[in-house]
Amino acid sequence: MKEIARVSLSNEMDLILAHRRSMKLAEIAGLSLSAQTTFATAVSEVARLILDRSREGVLKVGIYSLGREQAVVAYICDRRADISLKNPELQNARKLVNKFQITTTPEEVCIELYYNIPLLIRNIEQKIKDWQTMFSQDLPVSPYEEIKRKNEQLLLLAEKLKASENQYRTLTNALPLIIFTLNSKGQVVYTNNWMHTYTGYTADQLNEEKWQQVVHPEDHPSFLMMLQNVAAAEGAIIKTQCRIKDALTGRFNWHVISVSPLQEESNSDLFIGYIVDIHAQKEFEQAMRDNQHLKEIQHKLTRNEMELRHNINQLNRSNTELQQFAYVASHDLQEPVRKMIFYSDYFHKNYSQLIDEKGSLFLNNMLHASYRMRNLINDLLSFAKIRKEDTSFEPVELNEIASEALRDLEITINDKKASIHIAPLPAIEGNAIQLVQLFENIIANALKYGKTDVAPEIQIQARFTDDQQVRISFADNGIGFETKYLPKMFTLFQRLHGIGEYEGTGFGLAICKKIVDLHNGTIDASSTPGAGAVFTVTLPLLQSKKINGDVFEY
Repeated sequence: MKEIARVSLSNEMDLILAHRRSMKLAEIAGLSLSAQTTFATAVSEVARLILDRSREGVLKVGIYSLGREQAVVAYICDRRADISLKNPELQNARKLVNKFQITTTPEEVCIELYYNIPLLIRNIEQKIKDWQTMFSQDLPVSPYEEIKRKNEQLLLLAEKLKASENQYRTLTNALPLIIFTLNSKGQVVYTNNWMHTYTGYTADQLNEEKWQQVVHPEDHPSFLMMLQNVAAAEGAIIKTQCRIKDALTGRFNWHVISVSPLQEESNSDLFIGYIVDIHAQKEFEQAMRDNQHLKEIQHKLTRNEMELRHNINQLNRSNTELQQFAYVASHDLQEPVRKMIFYSDYFHKNYSQLIDEKGSLFLNNMLHASYRMRNLINDLLSFAKIRKEDTSFEPVELNEIASEALRDLEITINDKKASIHIAPLPAIEGNAIQLVQLFENIIANALKYGKTDVAPEIQIQARFTDDQQVRISFADNGIGFETKYLPKMFTLFQRLHGIGEYEGTGFGLAICKKIVDLHNGTIDASSTPGAGAVFTVTLPLLQSKKINGDVFEY
C-alpha cells in the first residue's frame, strides 16, 4: 500500500476525520457515492472499535496497486487493543469491503480493509503523488482538524528526527573510530559506542573526571587546554596527538584528535571531534628512527672494527718483528759475548799479577758484566721463544713437571740446603716445556730471595675450584716484598733489589706471566716483608679454543 493520509485515533473528533478522509480518498479514486459511503462506513466501524478499546490507534489510508488489481485501502493498527473477529463492528465492516484481513502479533493488532476500484487508474504512481500533495494542502474544515493536522505533522517530524538520529548513531557506531561532540565549554555532549568500548568511560564520566583517567598524564594538560579553547579557534580545525588509555589492556596508545565546528560558521555552539588510533604509525616511525640510529651505530662499529683490525694487524706485525729482532739480536750477540768472557777470563787468569789492584778490580767488573750480559741474552732468548703460535697443548702430569724443574735446580737446592715439599698435583692440559720453565722460574725466585741465615722452605700445593680450574700455590719463607710493588713484578726488566744484592735480569717473573697467559690462566702473589711470599697460579684443567664464536675442546 502507498500511504496517502493518516489519522491518529484518540477521541471522538478523530472519527469524523477518519470518515471524511476515507470518503475523500474513495471519491478521488473514482468510486461511486454509494461505494464511497460503504468504504467510509467500514472504516468508521473499525475506528470506533479501536477508539473504544485503547484510544492509541492509527488510521492509514492509501492505494493498493498490483498489475490490473487496484483498491483503496485502510490500515487501522493499535498496540494495545484486544480484538477478535467475533466483535460485531468487525463483522459489519467485513461485509462492507471486498477484502478484510486482521493480523495479530504480541506487539500490535492491524486490520486491513480493501475496496476494489472498478475502473483501472492509469499512471497510478503519479496519481498517488498528486493525491498525497492534495491531502497535505487540503484546508481544514474546523479548528480541531487544523490542530490535529499540525499535531500529526509534528509527530511525523518527530518520527523522522528520531529515525535520523538513530541512523546517525548507527552510522557513527559502525565507523571504526571514536566520534564525540563538545559544547563551547569543551564538555562532551555525545559520544558513539567506541568511546565507552575503548576508554571504559561515558560522556558524563569524562566530563566529571576531565579526562584525567583516560589521557596520559604527560599529555593531559595540553589536551585539556585544547578542549577548553575550542570556541576560541574561530572555526579552524584543531588537531593534536596524545596517548589514550585502552581500558582492556591498560596501555596508553597514541591517537590523533581532530576538533572542528559542527557547522561551517565559526560561531557554532557545538563542535565535533574524531579520535583515530595512530599507535602503529608511531611505532613504525620510532622503529624507523631506531633503525636509522642502529645503522649509524653499525656503521661506526664497522669503521671502528676496521680500524681495530688495522691496529691489530700493525700490532701483530710489530710484535712479530720485535720477536724476530729480539731472537736474532740476542742470538747474534752471543758470539761477541762469549769472546768477551773468554778473553776476559783468560786475561784474568794469566795476567792479573801484572796489573795493579785498581786494574784487577776493573777487570773483575768487566768479567761480571760479561756474565750478566750473557744471562740477559739467554733470558731474552727464552722470552722470545715463548710464542702463542708455537704453543701446543696435551695432557701433562704436574707432578712430573715439578720433578723435572727440581732436577734442573738440583745444584742450587743443595747449595742452599733448601727443603721443598710438593703435595700431589693433578694432570691438566698444557705445554710441558713451558710449564717446566714456569715451575723452575718460580722455585728459583723463591730460592734466590731466601733469608741469609735461614734455609729456604718451599711448599707447593694444589686445589680445585668450582669452575674446572686448578689453583697452585708456591709458598716460601724468604724475605718477602711490599705489595705495592706487585703490579710491576711481572713486567720485563723490573727488579725490586739492586744488582749487587741479588743476581737476576728481571726476566723470570715476566716469563712466568707470559706462560700463564698462553695457558689462559692467571698469576698473582701476596707477601709481607720478612714473612715470605706466596705465588698463586690458576690454570684450567682443559684448554679450549674459539672458532667463529663456537667453543671447541683441544
